[in-house]
Amino acid sequence: MAAGAWDLQIEQGATFAETYTSTNDDGSAVDWTGWTPRAQIRVLAAPDAELLLDLTPYLTATGAAITLSIPADTTTTLTRSGRWDLELVNGTTVIRLLQGRATLAPEVTQ
Repeated sequence: MAAGAWDLQIEQGATFAETYTSTNDDGSAVDWTGWTPRAQIRVLAAPDAELLLDLTPYLTATGAAITLSIPADTTTTLTRSGRWDLELVNGTTVIRLLQGRATLAPEVTQ
């Protein structure tokens, strides 16, 4: 399965929440029970690029739903845009589900 393209639009200083689901070829929902989600935002799509935010603590997988919920006090700490991806891990199997840009909209109101 090739990773889907999905860009994050993160508003600095606001809570970010999105839920992702994926389907099998027959249209049925993929059950992620037993899988562990992990994700990061880096300046570039490279493992040695500067880490902007580890998203893993803000991810949960329940059945077919993978939820990313970043609290406002964490999005406040972001200062630039980057690249991200979302992987699911089960033992030695790793599936990259999504990848794309993580665009930051700077906060104006303080």
